[in-house]
Amino acid sequence: MEQSELTELIESLRAHGADHLTCEVKRAKGGLPATLWESISAFANAGGGQILLGVDEKSGFTVTGVDDPGMTEAQVGAVCSEMEPPVRAEIVTLTLDRRSVVLCTVPPVPRDQRPCHKRALGPWAGSRIRIADGDRKLTDYEVAVLLANRTEPRHDLTPIPAATLEDLDPALVTAFLRRVRDTKSDIFRRVDDQRALTMLNVLTVHEGRVVPTLAGLLVFGFYPQTFEPQLDLTVVAFPATEAGVLGKFGERFTENRSIDGPIPAIVAECIRVLKRNMRRRSIVSGIFRVDEWEYPEEVLREALVNALVHRDYSEFARGMQVQVEMYPDRLLIRNPGGLYGPVDVGSLGASTVTSSRNRALLKILEDTPFGDGHMVCENRGTGITRILVALGEAGMEPPRFTDDISSFAVEFPNHTLLDEDALTWLASLPVPPLSRSQMTALVIMRNGAALTNSTFRSSTGVQDSRIATRELKELVDAGVVEQAGTRGSATYQLTTLARAGSGDDPLHDGDLTANERHILAALAGEPRLRAELEQTTGLTKVQVQHALETLRKKGRIVMLGKPRSRSARWSASP
Repeated sequence: MEQSELTELIESLRAHGADHLTCEVKRAKGGLPATLWESISAFANAGGGQILLGVDEKSGFTVTGVDDPGMTEAQVGAVCSEMEPPVRAEIVTLTLDRRSVVLCTVPPVPRDQRPCHKRALGPWAGSRIRIADGDRKLTDYEVAVLLANRTEPRHDLTPIPAATLEDLDPALVTAFLRRVRDTKSDIFRRVDDQRALTMLNVLTVHEGRVVPTLAGLLVFGFYPQTFEPQLDLTVVAFPATEAGVLGKFGERFTENRSIDGPIPAIVAECIRVLKRNMRRRSIVSGIFRVDEWEYPEEVLREALVNALVHRDYSEFARGMQVQVEMYPDRLLIRNPGGLYGPVDVGSLGASTVTSSRNRALLKILEDTPFGDGHMVCENRGTGITRILVALGEAGMEPPRFTDDISSFAVEFPNHTLLDEDALTWLASLPVPPLSRSQMTALVIMRNGAALTNSTFRSSTGVQDSRIATRELKELVDAGVVEQAGTRGSATYQLTTLARAGSGDDPLHDGDLTANERHILAALAGEPRLRAELEQTTGLTKVQVQHALETLRKKGRIVMLGKPRSRSARWSASP
């Protein structure tokens, strides 16, 4: 970091009025604070961060300096080496207002090496996590989850001694074995059913008896909750946008169900309950009118299967349920246990790398019929990708993912780009019948975005770049979209005529996209760094950058700091 960047960082802290998610300030005038290790652990267990020594927060972030910069650097380095694993921080001394400030930049520790903790205290007492402007001790369950991520969990292979083969539904087992013998190795046609089920981890030998594994019971059991009562799913539909707010008839919720049974039955029943609480809408695509649910059924099935398959089945978590919460403006699905393995929220949907803490369960469900000709899951690492594509095809916004170690949540906004206002505007355009992807693209452009072939495909679900090029060209030929540039550098946006026909200019009025609303909501209380906005909203870096740019053009936000500076903060306009 250069001196000018340090000045910007301190100015942003003064504007903010406190430390924040990625920066901690210590006066350190009389020596290192005893709690310095807590901030190092907290940053290492999250996305990394910076520690400033020689700045006094209580006096308005006055630069007080440290007495002996060389000694301070050595002491900070010693604290970093006392962590497990050791933290390889970058420690430098900078001069500001003729005083020395020591800056310690803490990198994130790889996920499979967490929790980073003070070696002398051990992981249970010596692990911290960064929350807002403070460091919080990790709970025992959070530590257990992180430690489990260092190895391959085998909780789904746990034998259930109280269960027997009679507790498995023979019809489900028969359909499973038929599928395996039709598609897998010839070995399964040469062994009897019990041997095949043992090889496939549905059964195991425990104390001389053949009993179901937890995975086998969860997939094929008549009623798995006889043995594990809390391994079910709850679904609650609320009448208002916040839990606890009563509906117009004084009701706390409009649906409150606990859904039991094997995993395929839980998924099917939950979808049925959700449909009972959803509305249908009519969309004209091309020359056809199509009735659709608020949330595509394929999206619901993929998200529910993911929650039930990738949840934590350790002893710590078997008292926790998968939770589904339905609000008028969103659908939330939450499961115990955060992401497992090398994946993180930012890479979801961008890679087909598979990483599951329940490999046996996932493998079994790969060959378990769902009842509609599909298997319960594909085990190809494409579940999240398929969710994103299906939402794009439906003209809906992407979901928000949240990983907080102890749980993982996916939130689907109940907001379609093709709402009534947008459909009315589309009908006013002088264009031939439009495909669904063209309708979605036009509304995105109406909201202020310029599209490329790549962003057209990612926003609409179209996977073939040639189809995307053809559909964009049709819009250009119709006179509602104009093209700038050629080939790979081409961008597309609404023509002046089409924008005028909408009756509004989104760059100057209050018409906001959902991503822009998320950003403004995150800025309601205080200025934030771009990285903080990414973590708070769950949006990607590109989505946040685009929303910030369009909001600034609309006059809704201002930048505090210099452009392209990592310490620049964003604030809602006064």
